[in-house]
Amino acid sequence: MDLHDENLIIRRILEGTATQTGDRFFDALVVNLAAALDTYGAWVTEYLPQTNQLRAIALWMGGKMTHDFTYDVAGTACETVLTAKNLIHLPDNIITLYPDDDHARDLGAVSYLGIPLMDEGGNIMGHLSVLDRQPMPEQARQQAIFRIFAARATAEMQRLKAEQKVRASEDKYRRIVETAGEGFILMDDNHRIVDVNESFCRLLGFA
Repeated sequence: MDLHDENLIIRRILEGTATQTGDRFFDALVVNLAAALDTYGAWVTEYLPQTNQLRAIALWMGGKMTHDFTYDVAGTACETVLTAKNLIHLPDNIITLYPDDDHARDLGAVSYLGIPLMDEGGNIMGHLSVLDRQPMPEQARQQAIFRIFAARATAEMQRLKAEQKVRASEDKYRRIVETAGEGFILMDDNHRIVDVNESFCRLLGFA
């Protein structure tokens, strides 16, 4: 695809991801990103700081989708992205630059473009990357487009993490209420009962 047609590229990725959320969003993102930038593959990851690993939420490589693929960061181009906290472009000879990256070698990688996904506090959440089996000359428009959709991936990842926190808080609240020794009743604005705990049921003689 001609990278000079910036509007076409942006429209392609927007149309491919606009109606999706969660895992389906990330699947659509990497498929359309690889197609738009005409690369062999693309992937979006979650960073696991405890083990210094990346978990591929969605990995589109050679026309095949893979999920939950975890790999060590050390000795890879991805490590450089996370350390620099900036966009990293390797136009050629990636295997020479990272001789210990067995995954890149197995894929026949030649070039690479990656960018970290960071939260508002500057903490690494993961990264977005594309890889190709041929040189990838530096093009300002290509990188601008890449940054745009890295921002979209960041926003979706932050949204999912916020949802996880809400669910965890709700689960904690429910466990407290359900195990409380005192009766608990929750009513809506119209004074209709919407929730009770087991202790309240026993007070009224119900199972």
